Amino acid sequence: MCRRVLVTGSSGFIGIPLAGRLEAAGCQVIRHAQADGDIASCSLRDRRIDHVFHLAARTSVEESWTSPVPFYATNVVGTANVAEFCRSQSASLTMISSYVYGAPRFLPISEEHPVAAFNPYGHSKLLAEEVCRYYARQFHINTTVIRPFNVYGPGQNESFLIPTLLKQVLDPGIQEISIADDRPRRDYLFIDDFLDLLLCTMQPAGFAIFNAGSGSSFSARELAEIMLHISGRAMPVVSRGEFRPREVLDVVADCRKAKDVLGWEPQVPLSDGIRRTIEARVALQAGVEQTAANG
Repeated sequence: MCRRVLVTGSSGFIGIPLAGRLEAAGCQVIRHAQADGDIASCSLRDRRIDHVFHLAARTSVEESWTSPVPFYATNVVGTANVAEFCRSQSASLTMISSYVYGAPRFLPISEEHPVAAFNPYGHSKLLAEEVCRYYARQFHINTTVIRPFNVYGPGQNESFLIPTLLKQVLDPGIQEISIADDRPRRDYLFIDDFLDLLLCTMQPAGFAIFNAGSGSSFSARELAEIMLHISGRAMPVVSRGEFRPREVLDVVADCRKAKDVLGWEPQVPLSDGIRRTIEARVALQAGVEQTAANG
């Protein structure tokens, strides 16, 4: 797999390990992070690229409600900029989408489920998908769109649910785990499984869309209880009863298409993924403390 690959969003939670996996597989990786220029307007230049993984995006659902225009600029215009670059290079493309199904009409959710803009972020991703679809059909850019549900693992931002819960579980000064709402259930996929799927998309033909999930859903309470069991701690898990309007109570991905077409299916059970995330977090903290001790 010796190819020249561009990774946008290369400094992010997914971009960093993806670039590492690509290099380990023999690829020459060109990284593009926010510091290298606005993905919506910068020139990506002629670099003889064979494939692009387009990860760069604005992702905060709450922020998209208060300031939607930057989401359309980055997620839609930025995707058009990347697609045009692929056209100039005759390069294939993998684009990461998300939050496009709205309130589920049936479970598990297949790629045939109707799409619906539930918030400006989701709407921007739907439009980005349409950009990819158009470039695939009109300019013959071989493109794969991946729709991940909830990816987790070491290095994820503290604003996400699993890191938020882990921070409480591993804090010796905390006597109970506090969660906002214990009703919603979500489908969680470990990052290593997600990277395996991305690597399967490097030789696309035409235009295709694939879900990325585990096929099971868990509540925040169940996540916290798994973490407590793994860490050997015992404390109550308390819901604050903060019910959001129009909350989606259950989401499960149907990933049979990825298995049938790409031969991919997740390998890491939730308990193992959480264990590995805890171990990485503990090791990182120990390293920080050792560095501080060494002065």
